[in-house]
Amino acid sequence: MAFSPPSELCAICDRNEAALPKDKATLCPECYEKSEVLFDEEMRRVELIRTIRGRDVELYDIKHPDCNENNKHCGQVILIKAGQGFEVKICLRSNALDWMQHLEDEKAGFTSQDTRLDALIGNVTLLIESWGGGPHYMDIFYVNKVVSTEGEI
Repeated sequence: MAFSPPSELCAICDRNEAALPKDKATLCPECYEKSEVLFDEEMRRVELIRTIRGRDVELYDIKHPDCNENNKHCGQVILIKAGQGFEVKICLRSNALDWMQHLEDEKAGFTSQDTRLDALIGNVTLLIESWGGGPHYMDIFYVNKVVSTEGEI
């Protein structure tokens, strides 16, 4: 008689057997598919607008339609090519948007484990891939106040 470990239930619905993702099954196929759809939709809603482009650095403004700040601006991403890898700095306005809010489909009554921040990181990962990919280090800062200065030396 072969021993088989007890199957885990889906972390979202807690009804069906967890089968996905393959490397660490935590979701049933139905919840996994719904989560992927919500994640893709949120990635399209998080807008990264390149404002500065240099040889080894790019600066992006982050905009989101649910942001309560002027012009829907809710942060910045600084992408720096550092040797064979990347240094990423993400500065988020603390009061502009709840980045830890879980993605949800209110009509279907479904809430994903993914957050808005996960979708933003997904977009940043696509930027890194567009530069050729490689290892990266990411810092995320939440700021309460943004002060801009301008001058000439």
